[in-house]
Amino acid sequence: AVLLLFPNFTSGFLDSQQHSLLTRVGSSHRRSQISVVSIMSASKPAATGAVMHWFRKGLRLHDNPALLHALSLTDGKNSKTSGAIYPVFVVDPNSYSLLKCSVMRANFLLECVKDLDNSLRERGSRLYVVTGDPVVELPKLWAEFAITHMTHEADETGEPYAVQRDANVKEAAKKAGVSVIDFASETLRPLGNREGGYVANVGGFANNIPTTMSSFQKLLSKIDRGNIPLPLDSPGQDSFPKQAANDLLDMKYRPLQHPCDIPWPRGYSREEIGPVWDRKTADKKTSPIVKGGESLALRQLQKTVTARPD
Repeated sequence: AVLLLFPNFTSGFLDSQQHSLLTRVGSSHRRSQISVVSIMSASKPAATGAVMHWFRKGLRLHDNPALLHALSLTDGKNSKTSGAIYPVFVVDPNSYSLLKCSVMRANFLLECVKDLDNSLRERGSRLYVVTGDPVVELPKLWAEFAITHMTHEADETGEPYAVQRDANVKEAAKKAGVSVIDFASETLRPLGNREGGYVANVGGFANNIPTTMSSFQKLLSKIDRGNIPLPLDSPGQDSFPKQAANDLLDMKYRPLQHPCDIPWPRGYSREEIGPVWDRKTADKKTSPIVKGGESLALRQLQKTVTARPD
């Protein structure tokens, strides 16, 4: 249950058990060696501009190669960027993680987002939160902040909505002259049929991947454990470029405070969504056993796993 808190908002109990087993294996490799899945650049990128990191499921600073790459583009060595970085999260009610979820799950997401914003502010940055369709909202932010490069964690689930969303975002980025770079880091190993990936280790056929904990353990015993990457450290305050204060901008794009602030999914009727809650019902929800946020997750991990006697 501890690892449910992170790294991904959409992780399930099986994913948590798998993650727990793999993190105990150890490795001599670093996550920074993970391959870039795709790079999409317009034919005529802008001469100068800012960098955006689009937070998706990995709502964390720790072990986030896409975020670290975005920060590397702001260190003054890249002539195409101005040194500014804009961390962004889009609350998309049509994503499969929110389309049909309980008020507890929605509240867990908002807790993760608020914790991420607090962590960024401790480093002199902040999280810019918008609601709606990423295909529509991201281009608005690219234009407002003069973005020329955007990084994000690749979606390896193959979920139809996510696949179509990402294809549409990349097409919009191409038209806007924004280079999009994504990193396969949802799991300790790539999920697909690529070197070291889960599918590659079961003969290259997705239908053969484990569906139970026992079958996963059998697969784990066959996998070469030497190339599992070690986690990357969180970026410190010095990693974030200093940006001029803007009181007007600071009042915009704040994290949502209540599950009922999440917009209704686009194109769906009440009968197609479940469960449905209102503010009165949401306020009466029972206290969660597990609260969201990377900060709490890391403390709990330290207490129950790292500091535990052998």
